[in-house]
Amino acid sequence: MWDFAGRDTAIDLGSDTVRMHVRDRGVVCREPSVLARSRETGHILALGLPAQQMAGRNPDVTLVRPIREGAPTETDEAEYLMRHLVRRHHRRHYTARPRLVITVPSGMTSVHYRALQFSAYQAGARRLTLVPTPIAAAIGMGMTSTARRDIAVIADIGADVTDVGVIAFGGLVTSHTAHVGGSALDKAIVAMVRREHGTALSRSAAEAAKLEVGAVPPLGRRPVKQTVVTGRDIATGMPREIVLTTLDVGRAISAPIAGIVEAIGAGLTGCSPEISGDLLSVGITLTGGCARLPGLQRLIRDRTGLEARLGDDTGDAAVLGAGEVLRSAGSQEPSARKSAPRPQVLTTLPEY
Repeated sequence: MWDFAGRDTAIDLGSDTVRMHVRDRGVVCREPSVLARSRETGHILALGLPAQQMAGRNPDVTLVRPIREGAPTETDEAEYLMRHLVRRHHRRHYTARPRLVITVPSGMTSVHYRALQFSAYQAGARRLTLVPTPIAAAIGMGMTSTARRDIAVIADIGADVTDVGVIAFGGLVTSHTAHVGGSALDKAIVAMVRREHGTALSRSAAEAAKLEVGAVPPLGRRPVKQTVVTGRDIATGMPREIVLTTLDVGRAISAPIAGIVEAIGAGLTGCSPEISGDLLSVGITLTGGCARLPGLQRLIRDRTGLEARLGDDTGDAAVLGAGEVLRSAGSQEPSARKSAPRPQVLTTLPEY
């Protein structure tokens, strides 16, 4: 059977959401990075949103998250996720072998590099390039390139990872990765409701409360909101409704928020004195889903002394930047019939 090249594809493998960009089509996929697996047979039943909707409702279904802390922890499931999405969006079920660019945390270990390499080539990649998330996000927002020698500070606050990178003169000057993000906030809300109200709350309900009424204290002039969440009373086992206010959620998430701010500060400490002086005028650009939390920009400004701004309110900056890396890549490609080459890891920006 002939192998068709397929369109160049960029993937942002997030712990919570996987995004895919296909050349000439734009962003074609924003799916939850979860799989539904049958407990009885071990077969994959669904992926993405349908799999998420099965969780907790079908007793035969167990929810699998193959991406943890920005890296594949279950290679077979990660391979299945990428292969299925590539085939679906290339409209060729078994023959697409595109060039892939995948965003990775800047502090990714060599073990995770090898696991991601194996999963990507097994999923059908003809050529693989790995790009640190801060560089991809900076390219996606048009903040830096080899033609412009600007300095950029990117803090990508995802579900499991806060990835901070300082980019100057076309490369990553310093970076810091901390394993704290939006999921830590959800766990803190679940723990608070269990401790203070004796009620077991699902992660999805905690996330919904965070998005609806969550804010970083102090609130200042921001009004106090409230929302109703439903959980299971631990003592009786019966359903129970709990009213959560902005103050309740803010009190619960204060510890992980402090960890995120501390990670951003640690990402700036490796800069030289010359670059540190320029950071006062550059500020910090926030990306990722958790970056939209009200009050976070103010807190970062107060703790670091640098202006913080929301650079991307859709979460697509990294995958768009990865797509730009593919567009600017050279045309020389290894043969698909040869053994898979080692992936290229970009720590400097490609020539445009």
